[in-house]
Amino acid sequence: MALTQQTFLNEKTWPIYVSVEPWPQCFELMPNDCLTLTWDGPDVGDASQVEWINDKEIIVWPEGNIDAIEYLINGKPAKDRSWDFKFPIVSPQKKTGFWSAIKRIFG
Repeated sequence: MALTQQTFLNEKTWPIYVSVEPWPQCFELMPNDCLTLTWDGPDVGDASQVEWINDKEIIVWPEGNIDAIEYLINGKPAKDRSWDFKFPIVSPQKKTGFWSAIKRIFG
């Protein structure tokens, strides 16, 4: 196995969320935060697969021996920051149209 490192830098002006699978880890990166993953990657082939869900969510599938994967945010250990969100991911509520509101009020 080869020591592998993958870094994600949030250059957006809003938080982004990076999920690391198959371990259900998810990290919130504030603007300018940098998440670094280090693990024993394969000697050949892709070290990871990255799936962009949207402009706020990324899923990473590291390959190789990931039992001892290390998570760093801005150079500091960050495993304890997994699932610790300041701004939880929520979908905006749909605006209710005038007639829908009337139907809800008067049945």
